[in-house]
This record gives sequence, C-alpha cells and structure tokens, in this order.
Amino acid sequence: MSSYVHFRKPDPDIFRLAIDVAQVPVSQVVYLEDRPMFVEVAQNLGLRGLHHENYEATKAAFAGLGLALD
Repeated sequence: MSSYVHFRKPDPDIFRLAIDVAQVPVSQVVYLEDRPMFVEVAQNLGLRGLHHENYEATKAAFAGLGLALD
C-alpha cells in the first residue's frame, strides 16, 4: 500500500488513510505491530496498539480486549 499512496510508516498519514479506508471508528481498531515505534505512532492517533513480541502474549492481549483466539 505504501508505494501506492506515497506514505510509509511511521508517517501518521498512512495510519489516517487506513482508518479512512476501513470506515470504522478508531475505537474499533486494534493495530498489531512488532515494532514499538509504530505502535506508539498508532496510539498517538487514538488507535489501540499492541506490540507483538510472541504468540502467547499477543493472544493474551487480544483476550484482554474481548477478542479470544481459539
């Protein structure tokens, strides 16, 4: 997508564009990323950001948001 829209992470505009394309409130978005800096940018825009470090921690974080993975 970044080559098409001419934005790259961590440019906040790529996150804004993704939110606009998704057409959902930021309160319904969870951004999962393995790079803490990108999670921080997303959180600064009002997204719930999760830093993925390993499967079990991410699974527990999703469960904490009410998104159980079976």
